[in-house]
Parts: sequence; structure tokens; C-alpha cells
Amino acid sequence: MYSYFAYGLNIESELALPELDVGGTAAPDVVIRLGRVGRMPLELDAQGDGIWADADEACRFMHGVGACRVRHGREIIVEPVAGADERVVRLSILGPALSLLLHQRGYYILHASAVQSTEGALAFAGGSGWGKSTLAATLDARGYALLADDLTALSVSNGRCMAFPGFPQLKLWPEAVAWLGEVPEALPKLHPEFEKRTCRATQAFSHRALPLRRIYLLAEGPRLGIERLKPHEALIALMPHWYGFRFGDRLLRAGDAAAQHFRQCATLANCVSVRRLTRPRQLEALADVACLVEADLAQERERAFLLERPTPGQHRSAKRIPGADPAVVSEFAF
Repeated sequence: MYSYFAYGLNIESELALPELDVGGTAAPDVVIRLGRVGRMPLELDAQGDGIWADADEACRFMHGVGACRVRHGREIIVEPVAGADERVVRLSILGPALSLLLHQRGYYILHASAVQSTEGALAFAGGSGWGKSTLAATLDARGYALLADDLTALSVSNGRCMAFPGFPQLKLWPEAVAWLGEVPEALPKLHPEFEKRTCRATQAFSHRALPLRRIYLLAEGPRLGIERLKPHEALIALMPHWYGFRFGDRLLRAGDAAAQHFRQCATLANCVSVRRLTRPRQLEALADVACLVEADLAQERERAFLLERPTPGQHRSAKRIPGADPAVVSEFAF
């Protein structure tokens, strides 16, 4: 058996999962084992994938890969199909299966990548291909250590939100790898049929849970800008970014999942600053996007400082970001 640590959990696994950090000798919170799944999904989608879920168990079947049965937030039973590529089997465990397990344990799973700042965690939410991983990799290279890629697990309760680190791996397209100064051919493919590569984070990876300070919702536009959302706007904007929607509506129909989803979204919208980050989807714009995020953080620190220690007549101008929309950025001026 192998011992690993991810998302605040000690994991014992029959399968090697080299993407995860090695764990210690503590009793496992989660066990991953090979076995017969038994009850399989009856309905499959156009890709040949399917899922069933109830309050305590779920099973995800992926065509050409196999099935993972997730039980009570504590166990994942893996039944690969004959000849399944090991990389793809691991991908199905570390993505869909782990997200189902975290959901069963009460976490809110945000479809986002996240990094660490001095104030806490910053999450970048968006659909597949929206640049979450590439932006996280850019910030990681600038000293903001990676917290999670694609799947960010949040503990949401009592008006407080904590983000739990996943594992120090990014999934990047070759163009993004090259733009970041690496050689794509030197990195392993994430999937044998796709060109996406796996890349280890450059900064030291910490398994310490952090308060979630900000969620940036990625949007496409011709100019750079950050817009703060009011809580009711944030609630509506956040709801589609729940990772569980990747399984259709099956999870929402299991137990009280729909009510829990709404409650957790409402808490997030009220206790975390949610902002819409608009930018061109061009690799050349990434440095300016990172600068805009850093300016946003710096201005928020200054805002907090001025609120704590107001000085009569003090005035500071907003930092100018190349290509940014002055009308949007100016709302952070003091």
C-alpha cells in the first residue's frame, strides 16, 4: 500500500499515485483499492460515460477507462477496463472520483485553480479551457505557490471559508508550457490522446489550509479589468462553477445536495470577495493579467490599512496597468 496526503486527508492506496505528495504513518482517512464496483450506471452519455449517485455513494464510469465507486467519503473502489492506460486511470481517480469523495465529506468543490498569497488563498474559476491553470502557473512562477489546479476543495461553514491544498501539479497545453519557459516535449502527457502536459509547481508546496480571500471569475474581453460583484451578483455568478455540474444534475438529486449547494454558494458570496476578471485570452497578456491581480491585492491591502488608520487628506492614485480599462481599475483608487 502507498501512503499519500492531499486535500487535508491521509490517503492509503493500492495504486501508485505519483502526482500526490507522500504521506506519513497516520491512520488513513481515505482508502483507494482495486475491486469489483458492482452496481454500474444504467444510462450513458454520448461519450459512453455515466454516473449514479445517492446520499452516501456514487459511481462514475468512463468509457475506455473503467469505473470508480465512492463510498461514504472514505473509500474509492477502482475497477479499470482491460488495457486501460494507467495515466488515464489515475486521472479518473484524482479528478472525478476524488471530487465525489470530497463532496460526500461536505466540501464545496469549486471548478477553479488556486494559489497562495500573503493574505490567504486566491481562486480563479472558469470552465475548461478558460485559462485557470495557465494563470495559476504564471502566478506560481511569480512567487504565489500553487494551492490546487482545476479542483479546489472548500470548507464552507459559520460564515467562514477555508481552502484545502490539493497536490503540486498543473495541467498545461504545450503553448503555455513553452511560454513559461519550459520544453513541452520534456514533460509527460496528461492523456495519451491529448497534448496537454503535467507540470510540477515551481514554488514550495504547503499542505496547510488557508482562508479563501478572493475568487476571480474569469471572463473574456478585449481589455483588462476587475469588477467587484455585490453578494447577490456573486451568488448567481458562482453557482455554475460548482465542480459537481460536470456530472450533470445527478449529484443535485442525491439527498439534500441541492439545498446544501445553495447554502454553501450563499455563504461564499457573503464571506468571500468575488470579482470578475476580464482579459484577452492570449498568452501574451498573461504578464499584464498577473500585474493586474497583484495591483488589486495591493490596493485592497492599502484600503484595509487606511480604514484602520485613516489620515486626513491622504490620497493615492491607482496603479496603472498596461492595457487595463481605466474605468474598471479606477474603482480601486484611493
